[in-house]
Amino acid sequence: MQQITEFPKNTDDTTLNRAELIRFLSDAVEFCHGKATVGRLQAAESDSTRLSYMRALAQMSTPLLAALRDNDLEAINKRLDEIEARQQGGKE
Repeated sequence: MQQITEFPKNTDDTTLNRAELIRFLSDAVEFCHGKATVGRLQAAESDSTRLSYMRALAQMSTPLLAALRDNDLEAINKRLDEIEARQQGGKE
């Protein structure tokens, strides 16, 4: 798991896609699972900070996933409108 040491700058106006967000969340789940299932539980000094960041990631993911879903639905509706317009044009 690659450790992020500073907040990445979005310089090219791109947004996270669903696959990237799922990968981030999967990494967080894998880390938490590893901590919870280890034979002897020992908390590192950085664990509470890391878990705070993971909670923030999970909270930020909800509206981001909703926005991605809305964008997908808009694209689907646009394609459907185009298909329906073509079908209407062919019937005349």
